Amino acid sequence: MRIIVCALVLSLAACGSDAVAPVDPCCASGAPAIRIVNAFASPVDVIVDGQVRIAALPAGIIDTLSADAGSHVLELRQTGAAVSVSGPVTTTSGALTTIAVVRASNGSVASAMLDDTNSIVPSGATKVRVLHLATTAGTLQVFRTQPDFQTPIAWQFPFTYQAQPTSLSAPFYQSTVGTWEVRVWQSPADASGWVNAPLRILVPLESGQKRTILLLDKPGGGVRAELL
Repeated sequence: MRIIVCALVLSLAACGSDAVAPVDPCCASGAPAIRIVNAFASPVDVIVDGQVRIAALPAGIIDTLSADAGSHVLELRQTGAAVSVSGPVTTTSGALTTIAVVRASNGSVASAMLDDTNSIVPSGATKVRVLHLATTAGTLQVFRTQPDFQTPIAWQFPFTYQAQPTSLSAPFYQSTVGTWEVRVWQSPADASGWVNAPLRILVPLESGQKRTILLLDKPGGGVRAELL
């Protein structure tokens, strides 16, 4: 199952200023595409049906490639090494498939499907989830306010790289219509860091909408966010 969304991804910089998310995603209705999130510690090559489609995708970066509708073999390989993982992927017209390159428990390359089609948002409600995919960040403090609760509250604790199950099926939290705010920092491990948090993400949502926030390595050090 695939999410039918566009390839638009908003990069949110962790430079001490508020980051504002778009209200609505665009609507894709053209050729199928595969979006790759490099949540591995080093560059990776993306190979589709034996052809290198993306070479040396840097850590913490997202790229999208087109693919004909149908079945394909996707291989993700650590650049400059023989370590890789491969498997089938099926693309459909108008659909964007999102796959993360992650670090397995033994340090090798692994993959995880990030598409979500199972979390239904009731009318009058909104949902948000956060995935920690920043390989070098260690434990992060991730706090939120939501439309129906304006006191900062921890997303989860501890929050470490791939803290969710291997499927990365982190739970969506549900609230009413309005703006969610998520702030991220490394210490202290309580809400007192909220005021000076270097990474701030605003997510305004309308009835029935949901979003996923990816926390990724920032080139040059630190953490940044991408909104799917």
